[in-house]
Amino acid sequence: MKYRNLILYKVYRRVVSTLINLVSRQTNNDIANTTLIIGSTRSGTTFLMESINQNNDYHLIFEPFNNTYTDEWSDLATREYIDPTQIDNHKNSAVKKILSGQVNNSWTNRYNTKIISDKRLIKAVRANLLIEYIRTEYPNLQIIYLVRNPYNLVASRINMNFDPLDIYQVLEQTSFIAKHYPDIDRDELMKQLGSNEAKHAALWCIENRYLLKSIAKFDLHHLQYEDIIGKSITIENRKVKLINKESKPSASSSSRATYKLSSSERSNIAKILELFGMKN
Repeated sequence: MKYRNLILYKVYRRVVSTLINLVSRQTNNDIANTTLIIGSTRSGTTFLMESINQNNDYHLIFEPFNNTYTDEWSDLATREYIDPTQIDNHKNSAVKKILSGQVNNSWTNRYNTKIISDKRLIKAVRANLLIEYIRTEYPNLQIIYLVRNPYNLVASRINMNFDPLDIYQVLEQTSFIAKHYPDIDRDELMKQLGSNEAKHAALWCIENRYLLKSIAKFDLHHLQYEDIIGKSITIENRKVKLINKESKPSASSSSRATYKLSSSERSNIAKILELFGMKN
């Protein structure tokens, strides 16, 4: 009964969102009115987005940097890296359109339930490699960075059948790897990517190590997944506050039983973490 109610609730929200977005509009495209949520896939970013928006104050924009569904990003990589020292007017324009809320399709609008709004909340797990560029270009943009324990995250990715080959989307960003991971032996890394759990763990390491080292530099508001569960999150005067309050279930909640990592899977994950110097 619990899981059936969860499914009905998610369907209800999707139907309501579809109807609302036929008439919804944003009254202010200033990027200063945007809050960006980043973090690896299955970190709890959808829960965080919806918890912040429990009073329906924001226009919600869902995963706009997915090149399959967003026309403005269709000819760029799903996990694109933009070097802030290199001028690329096309890429710059695409990022600006997204951050200012000038994207409008059924994919990005799928969780929005606000008809008229002057501020927006963007959830983007595929924007992690863009943060260096985004922070350089938009120093006043509020960015919330959510991190989840890699073992639990990998278990969740396996449980939800996420593609382990996503790791190659970041390995293809060779200028990013050369700049931020010159200490990583690529041949050794490739040898260790023989299992799905290792691939998921490597993606987590590449997306998070450089961000964790640059929290202050990039002016990120850093939250831990384990700290937000069972909380309601609000933003007041650009300050993020956690409140002990029951939250509604996330749109990405699953009825599946929690996946338990085997000892060999945990060992493979540990080897990847050690390679990146993140075992602890």
